[in-house]
Amino acid sequence: MGISYNKTFLIGRLTRDPEMNYTKGGTAVATFSIAVDRTYFKEGQQDVDFFNITAFGKTAEFVEKYFAKGKLILVEGKVQIDRYEKDGQTKYFTKIIVDRTQFMETKKQAEQNKTPEERHISDLAGEAQSYKTKDDDDDVLPF
Repeated sequence: MGISYNKTFLIGRLTRDPEMNYTKGGTAVATFSIAVDRTYFKEGQQDVDFFNITAFGKTAEFVEKYFAKGKLILVEGKVQIDRYEKDGQTKYFTKIIVDRTQFMETKKQAEQNKTPEERHISDLAGEAQSYKTKDDDDDVLPF
């Protein structure tokens, strides 16, 4: 195997939760997109690029399990340009194929970056979970 010249590193936030599918052969495929800030400002505001990302196998399962909308992620991979025909015209679609991912913030930092509404929902979910004990069985009626 030679040197890979098609290599990209992106750090951005997921714009949606990863979507998991499987190939006919059973390989996991996760697709998601990330928003990446540009290094320059346009008319007083920082501009953003959006990238479509595809992960396969164990990496796809990892992303689907541990990442969600708004999480900061590092994606290492390669740029792939697919093309297809539509109405007699060739259309091009650029995506990043993941080789490796990495967390870019701690759980504490992720919690601080949540909106007040997201924090409230997390608090409610935590309260609901705290009412359930390990002996609780949803299938058993108390009478």
